[in-house]
Amino acid sequence: GAAPYVICAWKTDPKVFEVLPSPRAVFSLGAGVDHLQVPGLLRDVPVVRIVDPDLTMRMVEYVTFAVLHLHRQISRYAQDQSLRVWAPRFQTAASRVRVGIMGLGVLGEACGRTLAQLGFDVAGWVRTPREATSVQVFAGQEALGAFLARTEILVNLLPNTPQTRGLIGADVFALLADGARFVNVGRGETVVEDELAQALASGRLAGAVLDVFGTEPLPADSPLWALPGVLITPHVAADSDPDVIADQIVRNIERLERGEELAGRVDMTRGY
Repeated sequence: GAAPYVICAWKTDPKVFEVLPSPRAVFSLGAGVDHLQVPGLLRDVPVVRIVDPDLTMRMVEYVTFAVLHLHRQISRYAQDQSLRVWAPRFQTAASRVRVGIMGLGVLGEACGRTLAQLGFDVAGWVRTPREATSVQVFAGQEALGAFLARTEILVNLLPNTPQTRGLIGADVFALLADGARFVNVGRGETVVEDELAQALASGRLAGAVLDVFGTEPLPADSPLWALPGVLITPHVAADSDPDVIADQIVRNIERLERGEELAGRVDMTRGY
């Protein structure tokens, strides 16, 4: 039969692209495009991701919550409450806490701005140098060590690409400031999960808020479930609004018809 006009995909069976290798465009139904790194899809087919202001704000909400949850020692107080213990603890101000965001795309930038407004000392790390942003930026592998050494709460918002897969493990945790904590809202694949569990169990990391995992649902036998100071949520940080997605796809199809550049197009060689 004829090739489909466009394909709208979210974690679609890769066989679809072997059978239908050359649609006019492929639309990812979310912010990530790692699920579209499939052999069948021809390289020159434009791939477009959703940029949803609503999704951005949901991510800002979640990351702000997660950083505050760790900063305000909430898991300790929740434990105290379960034991009916009244035990106030010393609390630093946000301005004394250095937050580091790995991955400064649309989401990372927005999270950084809000955390900075709350007073946190925010910096970001990116793989490739970029224009001035609202927070201090460390770029490239050579700046990673300096970025980690200043970071007390590390937020991972990196996409899942061959360069980022397994990037965050024991060697990264070892370089973080003392008493560091970790928030993962990017992709589970970027973190070496057993090394994360080890860093938490040994006290190298003092706590974590984790929303994404290498295998989802997180298997019942994962050690992460039972570690003290760890909050687990089931990949709920930021979902796209179906109306926004449909609207963006329709507008992009209109651009396609007029021969214009598509909004939200992704460089698939980089993966973002």
